Amino acid sequence: MSNDLLYFDLNTGGRIPSVGLGTWQSPLGEVYNAVITAVKAGYRHIDCARNYDNEEEVGQALKKLFEDGVLKREDMFITSKLWSSDHAPEDVPVALDAALQDLQLDSIDLYLAYSKLGSPGTSWMKGDLLKKPNLNMIAEKLGKTTGQVAPHWGLQMGQSVLPKSTNEARIRENLDVFDWSIPEDLFPKFSEIEQASTSLSLLFNAIFLLTIPKSLCW
Repeated sequence: MSNDLLYFDLNTGGRIPSVGLGTWQSPLGEVYNAVITAVKAGYRHIDCARNYDNEEEVGQALKKLFEDGVLKREDMFITSKLWSSDHAPEDVPVALDAALQDLQLDSIDLYLAYSKLGSPGTSWMKGDLLKKPNLNMIAEKLGKTTGQVAPHWGLQMGQSVLPKSTNEARIRENLDVFDWSIPEDLFPKFSEIEQASTSLSLLFNAIFLLTIPKSLCW
């Protein structure tokens, strides 16, 4: 697989980086450094949510990166989420404004409407996907880690992926997914990981994508 999968096209005409840093359950005091490390390693997408309770620290890291000239705001793709408790029309602008304030941004590139099916803690996460025998076998054959093989499978399926870590080495390792591919003869092995495939399908079907600049909102 070549670097042509660095981005995927959105139906808005925009593009989303195919790999982003996930921040769910990233502890306060660690997520700041994780964002700094990720951006300097080459990540251009940060996935966050107010209900992860660390979005303010993500915003502090982004502000530092922009102020230090590491990159510009337009170089980054930032995702946040509208929580299931805020779906009433009158609650949406309030929730969005709060996210923008925490992130210290004027716009969010992607605002996801979270549904209960797509909530953190679904079975594929609880099932410890990275310890599945098939995944370990594939990783061993390719000379990669399971933490690289799992997101790479998503990329070859045409999905953007969000590996999560606050460990500097793993953050860099998780981005090493662009100059190799999973052979076709190994691909059917993923369908045997029933829990992962079923729950991933639920997750992908549970959210819709929407780009909302603040200037166009309410």
